[in-house]
Amino acid sequence: MFTDPATAANGEGAARGRRRFGDACLDTGASPPRRAASDRLEAFLRPDAAGLIACQILLLPGFELNELAALTESFAAANRLLAEVRFAWRLASLDGGPAEAAGGIEIAVAETVTASQPSHLFILSPYGMTAKATAAFQAWLCRRHVLGARIAAIGGASRLLAEAGLLAGRSCAIHWSLADAMQEGTQRVEIEDRLFVIEDRIATCAGRAATLDFVLRLIAEATDEGVARMTADGLNHARPRDGAERQMSELDFAGKRGATPLVQTVAAMRRRMSAGEDLAGIATQSGVSQRQLQRLFRRHLGMTPTQYFLKARLQRARHLLQYSTLSVTEIAIATGFASISHFTRRYTELYRRTPTAERGRTSRRSAAAGSLAA
Repeated sequence: MFTDPATAANGEGAARGRRRFGDACLDTGASPPRRAASDRLEAFLRPDAAGLIACQILLLPGFELNELAALTESFAAANRLLAEVRFAWRLASLDGGPAEAAGGIEIAVAETVTASQPSHLFILSPYGMTAKATAAFQAWLCRRHVLGARIAAIGGASRLLAEAGLLAGRSCAIHWSLADAMQEGTQRVEIEDRLFVIEDRIATCAGRAATLDFVLRLIAEATDEGVARMTADGLNHARPRDGAERQMSELDFAGKRGATPLVQTVAAMRRRMSAGEDLAGIATQSGVSQRQLQRLFRRHLGMTPTQYFLKARLQRARHLLQYSTLSVTEIAIATGFASISHFTRRYTELYRRTPTAERGRTSRRSAAAGSLAA
């Protein structure tokens, strides 16, 4: 849980054609979809009367330094190009003390998160398994939003917005490794395989390298494309990506012979992981014979459909072990295994450790990165 921002300084505790992950691989080289209204970011960054875009960056224990650098270095580079301070930011933590990054480096901050109320709030949080935010923290986020703040969640911080109810009925982006755990814990959120999503005064970004693409798009909409392009060139980021681009390239078979049946089958597998090994039913959606499907999988993925499906289910189980609070039994059921013993045996064969050992290892790593518990 998170410390309540309103009391942390005093040392008190508690503080429309959308594409889901299962359908991401259906893109076989067709023209990209028309840019939706939600992709236009001109309404997100708003200057004040003096032309200043004021931002507060909240650093939660275990945040990632590369995401912080993507924000601050891009804003600083844009300011240099404009020869004026257009973007301003202040680093904040829950209690005003230094925030420890995932690598153990402590970053000094300028203020507690409640010390100022700028119109833009960026939240950086860890990726590891953490306890839920307190009701007080959730209420504080909602208050900031009601009072007009534009809130951007980077990487793991998307989960915090979901827990506060700010993503209800919205689509959002989150790092692909966290998508399964977030979907299991929050049923009212539509998670998309995108780099970032902006809807009104809420933005979510997949984080890590996508953070740079996200902030460059913000800069482009707040200034112009030329400033964003020169900022990207200065950072050696040759091709800023659009928010609608998917996060992983594993299933990019564009232009390859026989790609359509393959990607349709893989998409069906990802949508039906909890159903177990119903490969016959899944294969009927490919439009080709099972023998042809076997050849396609071996040619493009180097394994049989059965092997691919098992590996995909075990990868999902690993993400749930690392980033969710579901029990091992619940994870086995969610990934289509009929028994704990079968799940444990298969998991150990692939990852050389039991699911229970994976969960314990992840918990220790998260604790070392910095506890978010009150």
